[in-house]
Amino acid sequence: MKVKTALLGSVVAAALLVAGCHREPKGQILAIVNGEEISMQELNAELQGARIPDSVDRKVLRKQVLQRLIDRKLIVQRAREQGLDKTPEFIAQQRRLEENLLVTLLGQKIAAQVPMPDDRDITQYIADNPTQFGGRERLLLDQIQFGAPKDVKQLLTLRDAHSLEELAAGIQRLGLPMTRGKGVIDTGRLDPQLIKVINQLPPGEPFVLPSNGQYVASVIVGRDATPTPTPVAKAAAAEMVRRKELVSESKAQVARARSTAEIQYQPGYEPDKSAIKASQAKKEAAK
Repeated sequence: MKVKTALLGSVVAAALLVAGCHREPKGQILAIVNGEEISMQELNAELQGARIPDSVDRKVLRKQVLQRLIDRKLIVQRAREQGLDKTPEFIAQQRRLEENLLVTLLGQKIAAQVPMPDDRDITQYIADNPTQFGGRERLLLDQIQFGAPKDVKQLLTLRDAHSLEELAAGIQRLGLPMTRGKGVIDTGRLDPQLIKVINQLPPGEPFVLPSNGQYVASVIVGRDATPTPTPVAKAAAAEMVRRKELVSESKAQVARARSTAEIQYQPGYEPDKSAIKASQAKKEAAK
């Protein structure tokens, strides 16, 4: 009886092995590369988010993308044959990619749960941020673009410059390269708090902002009113309010997780307590 059972088990195993070797691409399986399946779901994921012109033949495109997937499978298989998927570098990158994907998926879940703001919140946001909507302007600027000093503290020597000419003289004393020109700032595209500070400057007073590793000093020489049309303003404000709520909810989830988490640090890697206290004090002052 035991011999018959063993023989029967061997026959079943062999049959399953033979069946596996003769798998055919059908249904949701579009191709099999050295025994590894490529599904319709993988192909759709590859196409997701791609901008496909209406003139493109979708059937031809799908075949082309499938060939790219096959090439990628072949390269991945070759990498695995060489043991690259067992290296510390691969494991670290794999963990990073997996964590980033989970962060993205959680963000999408949070976004699905945060409703669009009501009319009252939208109206209040528009009223609180006039430079983005009814009071939106194009600021016409005289500018100096100059290089960053090796020691950023050297920029403190420019704080007593109250005109673009005085600022240019100070930049020359620092030996920094500079160019003069014109520029425009759309107040609707900048942080309202920053625009508020700029608008409070005396006429002709320069302000300096970082730009691509350099700095740009500007003086307002003209203003063009460009109010945002009401329908556009409401749609934009609704999105901004919702985005703010999404950021707030994401931070709240992190805070809740930290409050119950057990976090251990190697000596020397623990956070600076004074920096944490300063950050908390800043948050309290902002409330």
